[in-house]
Amino acid sequence: MTTQIISSSTDATDSTENSTNKVRNKKKFSPYALPDYLVKNYWWAYLSPMTVNFFDHYFIVNRILWGNYHVIAQDAVNLITHQSEQKVAGISSAYGEFFPKLAKQSQVESLFLFDIAPIQIKQMQKKIPQKIIDQKCQFFIGDAEHIALRSESMDTSVLFFLLHEVPQTVRRNVLAQTLRITKYGGRIVIADYAPFMQKHLFHRNKILRATFEKMEPFLADFWRCDLLAELKEQARLQGRSIKLTHEQYYFNRFYRLLEFTIE
Repeated sequence: MTTQIISSSTDATDSTENSTNKVRNKKKFSPYALPDYLVKNYWWAYLSPMTVNFFDHYFIVNRILWGNYHVIAQDAVNLITHQSEQKVAGISSAYGEFFPKLAKQSQVESLFLFDIAPIQIKQMQKKIPQKIIDQKCQFFIGDAEHIALRSESMDTSVLFFLLHEVPQTVRRNVLAQTLRITKYGGRIVIADYAPFMQKHLFHRNKILRATFEKMEPFLADFWRCDLLAELKEQARLQGRSIKLTHEQYYFNRFYRLLEFTIE
């Protein structure tokens, strides 16, 4: 399979540029229109070449997840590859080796990887062997709220530590798009933070909690959302239903890995 990079976003207009001058010049990072929340809150983590090269190492990613990255990533790969001959969509690239490892699995027939930031697509292409890219990978520069895939075309769709990084309205749009592209009988796999609970030290300690919420400005809302209810509502709006079929927790229920099946 040949590698493709397709844009599903339009170029930023002058009016868009003027409205985001208070944040940063979007064209500094991409010729495509970038979401305001990304440029404002995460330019330093996902758009700057210096920090992209710093963060995208197993050692760093594992430290960010308090030593839990490897086990979560491996468990997610194992969960996804229970089924064979799958078309898999990765909704947003992720640092580390999760998607490169997934791409190498024989059970994955095709892997479609999306990100709105060209630098993230280029970074991912560096980590997957060219032979694997040619055989099964396609890359898309696109917004997760407007996924450039046909409805019900994917066997498995993956959201790997994305949802806590987007505002509530965006999260619901991303969930709607993820549901739309996934087949009946297909699966949605989500790895992310677990719900807020007072028992965990990082939730109980005000200083630690404030630090997390400062670094991740949408995490507080994600901690307190009912993700299953949101998925069920988006499925209902599409005339479908969804069932939680796997639930696994890590680091004293600070992170979780979920699998949903569309019925």
